[in-house]
Amino acid sequence: MLTRRSLLAALAALPLTTGARSKASLPTIDSVELTVVADGTVVGGFGTAFATDGFAVKPPSRLASYRDTFKAEWGYSVLARAQVGGADRRVLVDFGYSPEIFANNARLLGIDTATIDAMVLSHGHRDHYGGLEALVASRSIRHGTPIYVGGEEIFCERLRGTVPDAPAFGRIDRAAVERAGANWLVSNEPQPLAGIGFTTGAIPFVSPERPKVPTMMVPGQGCALERLPEDRRLPEPRVDDAQHELGTAFAIRGRGLVVIGSCSHRGIINTVRQAQAVSGEQRIFAIVGGFHLVAPQTEAQALETVDLMKALDPAWVVPGHCSGESFIAAATAAMPGRVHRAPVGTKLVFGKI
Repeated sequence: MLTRRSLLAALAALPLTTGARSKASLPTIDSVELTVVADGTVVGGFGTAFATDGFAVKPPSRLASYRDTFKAEWGYSVLARAQVGGADRRVLVDFGYSPEIFANNARLLGIDTATIDAMVLSHGHRDHYGGLEALVASRSIRHGTPIYVGGEEIFCERLRGTVPDAPAFGRIDRAAVERAGANWLVSNEPQPLAGIGFTTGAIPFVSPERPKVPTMMVPGQGCALERLPEDRRLPEPRVDDAQHELGTAFAIRGRGLVVIGSCSHRGIINTVRQAQAVSGEQRIFAIVGGFHLVAPQTEAQALETVDLMKALDPAWVVPGHCSGESFIAAATAAMPGRVHRAPVGTKLVFGKI
């Protein structure tokens, strides 16, 4: 295992050139509000509010009817909202696992999906795209709404496991999403999002992180072989490396980046470093989302990531979904007062409050 000293030395030496893009072409905003639509924990109306300079945690309000409740499951979805020129802009990042649970939570949160300006699907696992079926069924996507993805392989059939006879894990019905009004935008380059944020584009391995992805993709099943990279065109199952995965980020004026690693199969540190490279902004205001430090990752990997993250010196860390209890406990001890949980329905405000 790498020592703490070698980890910090490695982080300091990481390159910032891959995927670089003119900072002037990416938006900077005064604040962003993130609402957790899908995740694995709920607290009802009994959460604790927290606020300090430039950061607030707002637990979900108590619901009007005792018959209603937020629902939790394995998966992730977050709605980002910000003001640009006096107008509200909304970006939906991922959709959770089940269309029923996404629809339930969105309804209780008062989210009108017809007002969403852009969507990001971080990668091709059902616990991130499954809830999209609710928007397809309800035809509640505004016509032409862009949905950003990082590569053709996101559409390939997945298997749950790393052997060819593993059980099915489904695939995205790309045609149904198009019929519902969305416009797929497939690119491994960074892309601006509705004037408030940006995607990271492809995330290179620049840190010691090398997460294992516990799924296989089946080239040619749901995805077009000729649109895949040349080394992925054999129509045989292959272990995923999440080469198509995207991170999402927001540049907060005067404070730095808020980076969402929805599942971080490419490594959360790699995701943050790519956001820095793309934007030219080195300050990290917050790191949010799933950090993929559950099995098959080990506790040693979780502790290494804590050291790497601490060296990035984020003001705030908000782990969820697949971050893992080993990471959360160690990060809380290593960065006291900076780590916050965000169950379903929580609103996080970064920047001007």
